[in-house]
Parts: sequence; structure tokens; C-alpha cells
Amino acid sequence: MRGRNLANPLVAEATNSIFFTTKKSDLCIFLSYTREDREAVEKLGDYIQNAGVDIYLDIYDLELQQAVRNEDPIAITQSIERGLSFATNVICVVSEETVNSWWVPYEIGFGKRAEKPLATLTLKDTVTIPSYLEITQMIRGTRSLNEYLIEISKQSRILLEAASTFINMNQYSNHNHPLDYILEWEN
Repeated sequence: MRGRNLANPLVAEATNSIFFTTKKSDLCIFLSYTREDREAVEKLGDYIQNAGVDIYLDIYDLELQQAVRNEDPIAITQSIERGLSFATNVICVVSEETVNSWWVPYEIGFGKRAEKPLATLTLKDTVTIPSYLEITQMIRGTRSLNEYLIEISKQSRILLEAASTFINMNQYSNHNHPLDYILEWEN
């Protein structure tokens, strides 16, 4: 079963509410990133959803997009906090551009304060990791991401089976792996 992007208004509409809440046992990963990495993060989000895990990727958060256009920091922080409230886990996707982000540290700090498990996923060729991320679990490459997804999926037997099946199908293919251009295989 494919995971959902909980920021997508079509998901919310399907549940007959503006924003619905997940059950405590459901997994949802909030993807924190800088705008320069959007294309890579969309691919990562798709991969995680294909593993059966819900995500919160803000590209569909219409209120946040409007707040950004209006340069409204109050509405931006409220949108980020709402997105993080859906999440059970937070992954910060890091590239060399992350050190210039003003919002990634806020998302990580709010996630830490809310006691969400934090992880850092480094994109290909990333050398610099902001020091505030050294407190998180490090995910370096596709193999490490697969191990992380299986580990957090252990909270649900059904989700574990879906994630394990998806990851096994994508591990040793003769074809390019969907994340080859954005992650190292192992590090």
C-alpha cells in the first residue's frame, strides 16, 4: 500500500476534513529541506511513499505556499508547526545549500521540542553538515535509508511487510535505482 502526502489537499478532501489527523500508530515522516533541493526531495518523498510510509512534504501545503508568497512569518511558522503535528518522525534532507536555510533549523528545533525522532539524510556529494544536525540519526545513502525505513516500520506489522517488499524489489535490480542520482548507495 502506497503512503500518502498528508500536505496534499486531495488527501484531506478524501477524508472529509480540511486537515485530518493520523492515528498515533500511523507513521508519517516530515521532510525538512531547503528549496534548492526540492527536486531531490520530491523523488525521496515518492520513494518513501512507495515503501508504504506517509510523508508530509510541503509542496502541496497551499496555506504555506500562500504565506511564503505574502512573506508572512507568522503564517509560515504556523504552517510548519501544523505540518510537524502530523509527523511521527522528521528527516532533514541535507545538501551543501542547507547551511543557508533560515527555516530548516526552525523545523528541526520544533521537531526536537515536540520529541519527534530526528534523522538527517545527506544528498549525494554533501560534505558540510550543520552542527545542529549532529544530534540526529545519520542516514547516508540508499542502503542506510532502506534500513531506516524498515526500522521505523517495525511499529506496524502490515507497514513492515509493505516496506520490506518494496525495498527488496528495489535493492538489487539491473536497472538504475530511483535514487541513484541523488544519493550514494552506501557510505
